[in-house]
Amino acid sequence: MNIKSISRLHFITSPSKQSYMEQIQSVVMGGANWVQLRMKEDPIEEIEKTAVEALSFCMDHDATFIMNDHVEIAAKIGADGVHLGKNDMSPDKAREILDPQAIIGGTANTFEDIKRLVESGVDYIGLGPFRFTETKKNLSPVLGTEGYKAIIDKCKEAGINNIPVIAIGGLVPDDFQELFQTGVHGVAISSYITKNEQPGAVTLDLLQKIGKLSSANWTKFH
Repeated sequence: MNIKSISRLHFITSPSKQSYMEQIQSVVMGGANWVQLRMKEDPIEEIEKTAVEALSFCMDHDATFIMNDHVEIAAKIGADGVHLGKNDMSPDKAREILDPQAIIGGTANTFEDIKRLVESGVDYIGLGPFRFTETKKNLSPVLGTEGYKAIIDKCKEAGINNIPVIAIGGLVPDDFQELFQTGVHGVAISSYITKNEQPGAVTLDLLQKIGKLSSANWTKFH
C-alpha cells in the first residue's frame, strides 16, 4: 500500500442524532475521502445493510470505505479494507479472507504494538488514544503529544519509517499542530465532527487545516 493513498483525515462514524449514512454523506460532501464505518452495538444484519449503502455512496464519490472489524462483511461486499482493533481478528487472518489489494489498518497503543502490526503486514497504524474518548470502551492508556513523539522516535530508531501513523482518540483541531510535528501521517476524527451542527462544513475546515500543517511538516519528517 502506497503511503500516499492513506488519507490524512480518517472519519470514523459514531452514534449521534444523525444516522450513520447521514454522517457519511455529510463528511464526504464536505470533502473527506476516507470513511470508516464503526457500528459496535448494532445487529449484524443492520451493520451489513448500512455497509452496502455506505460503500455504494463512497464509490460514487471516490472515497475510500473501511469497515471497522467485521472482516467477513468487508470481504462479502467488496469494501476497500478493514480497521482491526487490538481484540479483533489478526491482520494475517484478515489478509487471507480479503481481496489481496484490501487495505488493513490496526490499532496500537505502544511501540511494541506497532512492531507487531508491521510484522503482520498492516498498511497503516491507528495510534492512540491521544486523550480520553467516549467512543471507546476499555480504553488503553492515553498518550498525549509526548507519548506520540516517544513512540514515533522509537519507530525511526528501529527503521520503521514507511508505515503511516494516524493519531486517534478525542482529537480536536487545537491538537493538530503539535501532533503533526511529532511525525504522524494523519488524524482520525469522530465525535468532533458528529457532534457538530454542520458536519460537512467542519470537515472542510479540518481538511484545510490538516493540509497546511502536513505540508509544512512533510519535508521535515519524510
